[in-house]
Amino acid sequence: MAKDDKKLSSPVHDPARQIRLLEKRLSKANMRRTELEHLMDTSHAFQRNIINEIEAARAEVERKSHELEALNASLQVEKARTDQLLRSIMPEQVAEELKTTGRVAPRRVENATVMFADFVSFSTTTERLDPVELVGMLDHYYSAFDQIIATHGVEKVKTIGDAYMCVAGAQNDEEDHARRMLSAARGILMFVRESRKVPTATRHSAWDIRIGINSGAVSSGVVGHDRLSYDIWGNTVNTAARVVKASAVNTITLSESTRFLVGNDPAINALGLVEAKGIGNVAIYRFAI
Repeated sequence: MAKDDKKLSSPVHDPARQIRLLEKRLSKANMRRTELEHLMDTSHAFQRNIINEIEAARAEVERKSHELEALNASLQVEKARTDQLLRSIMPEQVAEELKTTGRVAPRRVENATVMFADFVSFSTTTERLDPVELVGMLDHYYSAFDQIIATHGVEKVKTIGDAYMCVAGAQNDEEDHARRMLSAARGILMFVRESRKVPTATRHSAWDIRIGINSGAVSSGVVGHDRLSYDIWGNTVNTAARVVKASAVNTITLSESTRFLVGNDPAINALGLVEAKGIGNVAIYRFAI
């Protein structure tokens, strides 16, 4: 009996003690579960914060990307305007060199053709014109001249009041520069003649013109810093200016050097000699159209 009583009171077989142990284990398990749940909640919150930060960063990147795209589009528009402006004041080859290197190397070619087109009695006419009308008339003619010479590969140098100056062959000395210039001059003269047949937007009649062409060596380059200007120089230019002054109204006058390059043409008739400053007498010819 004594042995049996000891067995019944042994801790191993004590139900109350086992229950207490189980309760302690359960309590610890509950604490660990609570800790794990807290850790999981904290982890989820951390993940949500990270995700929110990532989404916010992504939205900021997209916003910046849209801003950069807009700025780039604006830059491209400004670049196109700048390119167009450069091409409007100097030959395309010169403009490209200026954009690429920041400068333009002076050039000299031994044979190019220069043309001056001067409006007749321009100073007298402008005295009667309102400034708005004057600019409108000049734009009417010069815009057409620009289109005409472009179709013949001729480059505008500049306009000085009533003088429209252009050159062919100044960049790469093409052999057909004289013929192309003569074709451009013919187109300009025909436009002026046709303009006289059409009523103008102003109360004044259309203008008359003189055209003079000369061929020879020219030097070219870009001068200025804040306001760039493309120009050509040399006796060839001076002689062309003298030839246009000797031209009759609404006609095309050529120098001997241009006539030689153009070749024999029944439409070209000798007129005689004119004196060119620093050169002497120059034979001139009329191109009849």
